[in-house]
Amino acid sequence: MSQNPELRALAETAFGALNSRDLDGFLALIAEDVEFTSLVAEIEGTTFHGHEGVRTWWDTVISGFRDVHWEIVDVRGPGDVGLAHVVMSGHLGGVPVELPMWLAARVRDGKVIWWSFFRTEGEAVAAAELPGPHPLA
Repeated sequence: MSQNPELRALAETAFGALNSRDLDGFLALIAEDVEFTSLVAEIEGTTFHGHEGVRTWWDTVISGFRDVHWEIVDVRGPGDVGLAHVVMSGHLGGVPVELPMWLAARVRDGKVIWWSFFRTEGEAVAAAELPGPHPLA
């Protein structure tokens, strides 16, 4: 799967906004009709919708984790579909947490319209319906 400079720049800006706690900056990158899931809310089986869903997710993650931070390991994908390998770290209930994860996302007109986090690259690739081969899957 090829590198995509536009997707890389979008990912860096989005995770930069998350890391600096810039909700307005993050929302500027997200389509009004976005739909997404999160590993943090996985147990409830929650699918978030729209900017209100982003705000709910944001409040859950930012208030639940102390010093939460995302590091981008890799971003790639063709056209309007991207795959990012990221590591989320922080403290939950005073316990250090480091969670490697994969993010699959779709973009329309420069804004994210769908994303979901996964534990493995293979799950993310399948969810994004990306063509193979995937040497790391």
